[in-house]
Amino acid sequence: MPQNTAVDRTRKHGSEPSDGPTRRAVLVGGVAIGLTAALAGGPLWGARSARAATPRTFYVDPKGGDDAAAGTPSWRSWASTARANAALAAGEIGTGDTLLLRRGRRHFGVLRPGAVGGLTIGSWGDEPESPEVTAYKYVQSEACWVRVGDDLWAVDIRGAAHGRTHHGHVSAWSTEVGFIKVDGTIHGDRKGSVSSLHAAWQFVSSGATVTVRNPENPSRGGRRVWLAVAEPILEGRSGVVVTDLVLRGTGRNAVQTSSAVPTRGFELRDCTVGEAGGGFASDGVSRFGNGVQVWSGAEDVLVQSTTITDCWDTATTIQGPVQLGDVGWRNVVFEGNDLDRNMQGFEYWSTGARSGAPGTACTFRGNRSSAAGSSWSRTIRPDRAGKGSHLLFYGDSAVIEVRIEGNTFSGASDSYLYANRAIPERLRSDRNVIELTQETRLQWQTADRIGDAAAWSERTGLERSSTFRTIA
Repeated sequence: MPQNTAVDRTRKHGSEPSDGPTRRAVLVGGVAIGLTAALAGGPLWGARSARAATPRTFYVDPKGGDDAAAGTPSWRSWASTARANAALAAGEIGTGDTLLLRRGRRHFGVLRPGAVGGLTIGSWGDEPESPEVTAYKYVQSEACWVRVGDDLWAVDIRGAAHGRTHHGHVSAWSTEVGFIKVDGTIHGDRKGSVSSLHAAWQFVSSGATVTVRNPENPSRGGRRVWLAVAEPILEGRSGVVVTDLVLRGTGRNAVQTSSAVPTRGFELRDCTVGEAGGGFASDGVSRFGNGVQVWSGAEDVLVQSTTITDCWDTATTIQGPVQLGDVGWRNVVFEGNDLDRNMQGFEYWSTGARSGAPGTACTFRGNRSSAAGSSWSRTIRPDRAGKGSHLLFYGDSAVIEVRIEGNTFSGASDSYLYANRAIPERLRSDRNVIELTQETRLQWQTADRIGDAAAWSERTGLERSSTFRTIA
C-alpha cells in the first residue's frame, strides 16, 4: 500500500501516550447527551448549523490542565473530557467552536458532542503521538486485589473506589467490563459465574466487581491490568468533525452514531480506532462490539483514512431499523481506511420497512481489509461458523443500494462474503482485489472457492471485473 498521510498518522497513533494524573472523571449524561440536532441544508460533509459570531477553541490537557479553569486559551486548559462533556451539555461550547485534546496524552473518558452542531474535535501540541481517548480502567497495585478463592482475585471498580482500587475512566453509565488486557494481550474469555472460571485470565464482570482467575496476583510486580468499560468512546452527531484521535479501549462500540436522533453530516478522519467489544447486548447473552457503527437515519457520513483494529465484531457497519417512509441511510461513505484483525471488514443489516431513499445509501471504497476472522474474539465467541469474512450481511428489509468498489480484501479465516439470508438485492460490488487461500470459500453458504470465481461471479452478479488472487 503506498505511503500516505493516513499511514504516517497510523504509525504515530500506535505509540504509547503518557497517562494523565489520577483523578475522578464524572461522565455527564449517558450515551446520548442532548436531545435534537436539526440541521437543514449545508454541505455534504460536516454540515453546520448557524455559526457563533466568534468561534472559540477549547483545550484539554490531563497533565497540565485544571477543570476549574476556563478551558481557553491553551494555558488555561481543562484536565478531563468529563469537563468538556459538561461544557457541551451546558452550552459553554457552542456551534462553530473547536475542542482540542493535547497530543502525547492518554485522556481517560468519552466524548459526547450532544446537540452541538458545527463542532470540530481534534488535537493540539507538539508531541508526535496523537491524543488517545479511552474507556479503560486500570489496576496496577497488588493491594487493589482481594483473594476470594484458590487462584481467584476480585477488584472493586465502583466510582467511589477510584484512586484506591483502580484508575482511569469512571463511567456514570456502566461498570460492565467487556475484556481485560494484560501485557498487551487481550483476554476476552468472560464467564457468567465465578464457578465457571477454570483457566488463567478468564474473568467475570458482575455489578461493580471483576473477578479474575490467575495463579498469582494479577498485578504482581507492578503489572498493569486494563479493564475495558462497556461504554462507547465517541458518539457521532450531526455537524461534528473528528480528526487525529486515537479512540481505543472499550467493552462496546468504539464509535457509533446516535440511535436517538438522526445523524446528518458527521466526519471521522485520520483516526485510529480499536480494542473494542465484549459487552453484553440487550438480551444479556450476546456479546458485541464494532469499530465504527452507523445507525439507521444517518445521512452524509464520512469515515476516511482511519485505521480500525481488534474489534469483537466488524470494523465498519451500517445497521438498524427503518420505519415506513424513512430514508434509512443516505450517502454514508467509508473510504481509504485500513482494517485489520477484526472478525469482518464491513457489515450491513436492516429491519422494518423498505427505504424511501433514492440513490446510493452507502459506499465502501478504496479500503484495505486484512486478516478477517483474526479478532481476539475468534476462539471465544459462540457464533464462530463463517463469521471470519470480509463482508457480512443479514436482513435487507430496507433494500438499499450498497456499493463496494476499489478495495483490497486480503486473507480470511472462513470466507470472503457471508450472507445470512441472501445477498442484498441492491448490492453492487466490483473492481476489488480479493486475495484468499485455495481453501477459503468465496461465500460461506456455498462451496465455491477462489478457483470457482468466474462461475460464482456469473451466478451472483458480483465481482465481475474484480481481481482474484491465491495466497498461501
